Amino acid sequence: MKQRHSRMPYKLLDLAISNHAKYVYMALMHFRSKTKKSIKVSLAKVAEVTGLKGRQLTNYINTLMQHNIIARRKNKHANGEYSCNVYTITCDETYFAEIPWEIAYDNTLSVNTKLGYCIMKRYTDLDKQDHACYMGKKELTEKIGCSTNEVDKIKRNLKLAGFIEYERNSNKITLIYEKALEKKINNEIKQVVRNKNEVSKYENHSTSL
Repeated sequence: MKQRHSRMPYKLLDLAISNHAKYVYMALMHFRSKTKKSIKVSLAKVAEVTGLKGRQLTNYINTLMQHNIIARRKNKHANGEYSCNVYTITCDETYFAEIPWEIAYDNTLSVNTKLGYCIMKRYTDLDKQDHACYMGKKELTEKIGCSTNEVDKIKRNLKLAGFIEYERNSNKITLIYEKALEKKINNEIKQVVRNKNEVSKYENHSTSL
């Protein structure tokens, strides 16, 4: 199965709203089909991903709507009864940070940890191939919106889970999971090319006969 990612727009990451509200958006991305703007899903399904229920979940969805991140409408059956809600992404998605599903929907990781990874990913220059970002504790505290002690916990949990690597008293954070993932994808692409070349050789040989 190919690796999947959820997109977190920079506009959303920069908003001064609860990280739980941002995570509700991430949960909606679980049900997104490719790059379609509309997502049809029941509130119960979103609740399963977030662990939130009732008014709390609804309040976070309303927060996203108030900041023009998503729009919502109720979907009706032919008999007039309501079914799943339809959420439409209304914010600018030009710039975004991708978070792997293995991190976004890992129930053992806290919401702050997942958003923290998004922040680290945002400030990583993937073109340099070293998959490293340079962020001090103070900057991470401001960007994630948490305490310095929470930043230590976030980094420690991501390291223990095998997603990042860092050294004490250093601002360098290496996204080792992304690095390994890129290598895996490149190897898969190479294998596909080899297979096509083998087929091509075989076809050419058959034609010459």
